[in-house]
Amino acid sequence: MYDFDKVIDRRGTTSIKWNDQKSFGQKDGLLPFWIADTDFASVPEILQAVQKRCEHPIIGYSNPTGKEYEAIQGWWERHYQWKPDTSWMLLSYGVVTGIYFTLNVTVPKGEKVLVFTPVYDPFFAAVKNSGHTLVDCPLDYKDNYYTINFERFEEELKNGVKAVVFCNPHNPIGRVWTEEEMKQLVDLCVKYDVYLLSDEIHADFGLTRPYTTAGRFEEIYPKLVVYTAISKTFNMAGFGSSCMIIPNPELKQQISDSYDACWMFGPSDLAFTAIEAAYTYGDKWVEEQKEYLKGNAEIVTAYIAEHMPKVKVTKHEGTFLMWLDMNCYGLTSGEITTILAKEYGLALGDGSHYGKQAEGFMRFNIGCARETLMKGLLQLEKMYEKYVR
Repeated sequence: MYDFDKVIDRRGTTSIKWNDQKSFGQKDGLLPFWIADTDFASVPEILQAVQKRCEHPIIGYSNPTGKEYEAIQGWWERHYQWKPDTSWMLLSYGVVTGIYFTLNVTVPKGEKVLVFTPVYDPFFAAVKNSGHTLVDCPLDYKDNYYTINFERFEEELKNGVKAVVFCNPHNPIGRVWTEEEMKQLVDLCVKYDVYLLSDEIHADFGLTRPYTTAGRFEEIYPKLVVYTAISKTFNMAGFGSSCMIIPNPELKQQISDSYDACWMFGPSDLAFTAIEAAYTYGDKWVEEQKEYLKGNAEIVTAYIAEHMPKVKVTKHEGTFLMWLDMNCYGLTSGEITTILAKEYGLALGDGSHYGKQAEGFMRFNIGCARETLMKGLLQLEKMYEKYVR
């Protein structure tokens, strides 16, 4: 058994989450539930493998050995019944960077790229900064639950969308899209000859239902890129390592050439070591982490229902990020963020960053020890007592 209850002091490290809180009006000192890394000690075998690699006194420019790809392939086959060919894989620095470079080579400048909102806010930057036109396709929200409005989606595709940047499981709303939803999405992308860029970095956090990768649908392979990484699953964000899975060899070569043209090589040798170890030895750790997070989500849902009943908790299916509807405060997300920081010592994610229809919502990172989680909930309750009751 791994000890996810252990509180690990990250202050004094280079942690953005704990030590860089300028956006909240403070240098540090807040109890953080915002940026998406967890406070769990990573898989011991990963750390041991990296330490062993550091016994060699030279860490220079490096290429993967091939074992990394085999480990990634094995992980997907064991957990998601999909065996991507190792020749489809391209290691890179990060998922958002990968999306940016993919858009550069797949969609002409100025053309339309669609996202389902509310969604992870760097998607907006990746689309706009790569010179494309952002199409905001809002998800339907009813009874604390989000669904895709497929009629609205198809209308946007008819109007000339060239690519869809998709999030599965979905950050920040915690949806794990069903197999039926994925099939409908894929069918429409195929019908309208649209690229599907599927960010599946939270793949290993399907908590209450099985997760279905876009990679299961061969009909979309000519225009599919699946993005994944060790960063969320194994709490290894500091390595800046990710993997693109690109079944179309011509598309893969185009993306690879685009990286090379910018002299972006990598990840580092240590990242290669971490990737191989994570996907080789991390199974039991990940399963235990999922159970712990499922328990955290249940605690949050029950506590808010009892102590802050006017706050609505979006039904949580996956990720370690919960989505709270705090419109009962009659405040903007920015105002809630400021009050929580200045009066209650908490740092939560400002919901308005994830889309214009997300005003009054907040993102709450539950990837922490129960002791830390309860401290945060108690402070949230104090704010509720003052501003709502």
